[in-house]
Formats: sequence, C-alpha cells, structure tokens
Amino acid sequence: MKITRSALKSLIVETIRDNGSILLEMPEEVPYEKSQDGHKEGAMSKKELFHMSQKAGQLHDMLADDEELEPWVQSKVTKAASMVAAVFDHLMYEKRPGHIKE
Repeated sequence: MKITRSALKSLIVETIRDNGSILLEMPEEVPYEKSQDGHKEGAMSKKELFHMSQKAGQLHDMLADDEELEPWVQSKVTKAASMVAAVFDHLMYEKRPGHIKE
C-alpha cells in the first residue's frame, strides 16, 4: 500500500494531537540579547531540563495507572507540571515568529 506525503503528514499530526503534544515543530529562531555579565543561563537551564526529563520518564514508568499516591506526592507532581507549562508557554510566546522584544 502506498501513502502520499500529505497523507503521511496528516497522519503524523493527528497522532501527535491524539497523544496530547502541542509542540508540532520548533519555533523559529528569534534573536536574543546575550547576558552582559557572561552567565550562561540557557546552558544551565537546558542541563536541568535534561535531568528533569530523565527523572520524569523514570517516574512515569514506575507508576501504574491505578496506583494510589499520597496527597503530597500528587500535589508536587501537579505543581511541577504547572511550573514547566508556565515556562513553556512564556518561551513559546517570546519565540513566536514576528515577536519583537521591547
């Protein structure tokens, strides 16, 4: 069975949407101002996000769908998800095409 490129692309987009992903492609590069004091916040944050993603993946695999969690554990997971989502939304806004920093 042959499938056209556009049909494949539609299938991929549909699959990604069904799995809850909202980032279908990387935002375009937006010029930014480098830190005047020479700190590399981007590199440090990327390192922290890498380690966070590794731990989050392991936690995901540790839990069963019907597993009961202590309330404080569920609260921490909810808070972490909310904080990551806030940073994600902010950066998506800042890096959108045509955005000009004031």
